[in-house]
Amino acid sequence: MKEDIIVNGITEEMIAAYLDGNATKEESFAILEALPHSPELQEILSIILAVDRDRALGFNRGEILPAEAVAASSTEGNRCCLECEKFILGRRDIEFDNDEVESVAKENRWQSDNGTALHNVGRQLERYGLSITRRFKCTIADIVAALAAGDDVMVAVDGGELTGNLELERREDLLIGEIPDHTVVVVSCDIDENTITLFDPNSPRELDTYPIEQFLDAWDDSKNYMVTAYRRGAKEYTPRPIDTNDVELRAEISALGEAIAENAHEIWASIRKAEGWRYGQKRNDEERLTPSMVPYAELSEREKQSNRDMAMQTIKLIHKLGYDIIKYQKTQLYAELKQRINGSMTEAHCPRCGAVLYFGQRYCDRCGEKIVK
Repeated sequence: MKEDIIVNGITEEMIAAYLDGNATKEESFAILEALPHSPELQEILSIILAVDRDRALGFNRGEILPAEAVAASSTEGNRCCLECEKFILGRRDIEFDNDEVESVAKENRWQSDNGTALHNVGRQLERYGLSITRRFKCTIADIVAALAAGDDVMVAVDGGELTGNLELERREDLLIGEIPDHTVVVVSCDIDENTITLFDPNSPRELDTYPIEQFLDAWDDSKNYMVTAYRRGAKEYTPRPIDTNDVELRAEISALGEAIAENAHEIWASIRKAEGWRYGQKRNDEERLTPSMVPYAELSEREKQSNRDMAMQTIKLIHKLGYDIIKYQKTQLYAELKQRINGSMTEAHCPRCGAVLYFGQRYCDRCGEKIVK
């Protein structure tokens, strides 16, 4: 690696050692001390996924939602989500072919050997004509209301914490109750009796009943993720987008908003033009005329702001779900990062949560599991 000094005697070699956890105490202190005062150093470190940007750069992504967490279990093939969906189809007397359900889930990558990502919970139910909502930060009151409306309810929980089988959770360097690794169906919830009854694919019993407090402890690990299923058209849809108000974007990321907003309009206009829409002073659906069929610069300020809001909310959501946006830079450090990523063990996964593992990792980025080489 080059020995070029970046700022105040800090070299790229020192930065690489810092990111790998091999820097000396003095080197780490020098980097952290220089970071708030060096835009160049901030820009270089901003392309490295391993850096603690929340602390070092003053970036606040807020609470991360585990949408990519994998719901798996001790059922054969980590199929707890699939079994829950089959249970719901059976309750609704919806006929299905078991082999087809299995094959379609794998073909669409809803179901993998590691389980089902939370954002894919309920995909089979969609395919069979049910309306689906997926939401984080729900409450017991939300569960009760959904059940009262006749909805089916699936939730993601920490399986070991739910059942009290803490041996599943006692891993080195991992606290009990951190991973949303299991899906169950909520059958009923009795607030007066302080109990909740679940269908659990892992259980030998048809249904299991738990104290609500015990359930809540396990449910909290998925940030209270709930999927509801109901007959299409059975009730009015109430949108509840993910709250991203706690995400603060860096200035260079915020600047992307306008570019994304303008390109989103270009995409919209291209699709409409292919459908036969043309410019018209007043909207006319029959003749396919719209006053919005103009360049972005000619849109009303209200339309522009709508596009900007959508763009910024999308960028914030990316961060909220635990991802980073990395700016391309023609530097030696960037080239080495690319080489490290391209040479990663992309087929290796964490044995606990299923996250992709990269070469040289000692702990899983998602769940903290110590990786045994």
